[in-house]
This record gives sequence, C-alpha cells and structure tokens, in this order.
Amino acid sequence: MRKLLLVIVLIVSISSCAFADVEPDRELHKVIGGLYSLAAAVDLNENVKPDISQLRKYFASSPDDMKISRVKNSIWAGVEVAKNSDTRNYLRSHSQELGIAESPEGSAWLGGQFAWMKIADVVKGKIVPVKFSVSEGDGKIFFNVHGQNSWWMANPDFTDQASQEILSRYGVNQPNLHVPAKSSRVSIYDSVRPSAVGTPEKMHVGRKRSSFDMDIELGNVIFDPIPNRPRN
Repeated sequence: MRKLLLVIVLIVSISSCAFADVEPDRELHKVIGGLYSLAAAVDLNENVKPDISQLRKYFASSPDDMKISRVKNSIWAGVEVAKNSDTRNYLRSHSQELGIAESPEGSAWLGGQFAWMKIADVVKGKIVPVKFSVSEGDGKIFFNVHGQNSWWMANPDFTDQASQEILSRYGVNQPNLHVPAKSSRVSIYDSVRPSAVGTPEKMHVGRKRSSFDMDIELGNVIFDPIPNRPRN
C-alpha cells in the first residue's frame, strides 16, 4: 500500500511537471512576459529607486514601450498594450488574477494604453520581487505566474549573462516549453478575390430593331442591353 501511494505521488508529480500552458498569442507574451522580465531585471539591479534606463544593460535589445514607477514602498512596471482585440480581451478577463491594473495602485485593467503590475516591494531598503519561477525552452526564458500553470516568454530577450543569473536564482526544471508560432493571419482580401470585371467584347448601337423586347429606344437610337446576341 505504501509503495502504491509512492507510485501515485510520483506519477502526479511527473504529470504536473510535464504540463506547461503557453498561450499562442505572442502579443500577450510581450505584455505579461514583459512585466515579469522587468521584475527580474529590477531584482538583478537591486536599486530601490529603479529607472528604465538602468535596466537596459540586462536586455539584448532596448525595452521599448515599458515604464517603471515607484509608489511609496512598491515598484510598478508598465508595458504598452497593442491595439489587438484578442490580447485586450484576455487581459481584461484575467486582469484580477494576474494583478494587472490600469495604473500603479489603480483598478483592474479595462483597456488603458499601458498594463501595470506591482513587480516588487521595498522592505528595509531591499528589493523583494513578486513570486515567479523561471525555466528555459527553445533558448528563451519563460516565466511562470505564481500559483498558475501559465508560462510567459521574456520580452525583450535577456543577455546571456542576465539569463544565467535569473536561472540560477529562480530556475526550475519545466520541460515542453516552446516559443509560440508567429501568427499567420490572412486578410479576407487575400483569400476571397472578386471575379474580374470588364467591358463586353461587342456592344450594338443602331437604328434597326431586333426581335427582342428588351431593346430600349433612346430618341432615334436603339440600345440593346444584352450584347452579342444573334440578330435577324
């Protein structure tokens, strides 16, 4: 009985470890992954009054469309949200559970230009970041939202040195993490093309009437609206 219980626990542990929820929407990763990337960078920086310019050294590219704000003893990060309905709908539906707000210490996010999240507290002069886990997949850093199965790709990419430091502090072994495929949306104008429209090969304009009733007389001219018909 004891061995059976041990096997069950082992199976459950392996199953939970193998499961990884990675959203396919890359825009969501830019926002949520970006917020946690700033949290990790602030922790590496260890400055209780951080500025976005101080954090650039941890990223392989410039963290554009991002902000850092300190309110009392809390540090907040903001990431600009693209005008994408799917991304906005997800953030609006999950803002409370993710702790994403309209502004630092504001209400739950409803559709503002920036999505804000408290990424750290300042306690006795030291940075205490929010809880998260980190793992690696396809050469990218992924963040796990504490208490959830969701994993979010870092945005922007960290430098190699910063990646190693973050993995050493927060790294866990999470397999099956893969970079979401790029969107392949096709415009309706590319998939549905109207038939070509052109002028008829021949149009008859003359005085002589045909045997068809659809002929229209305009003054002294008879106009046939259906061209290329056999005539008497």
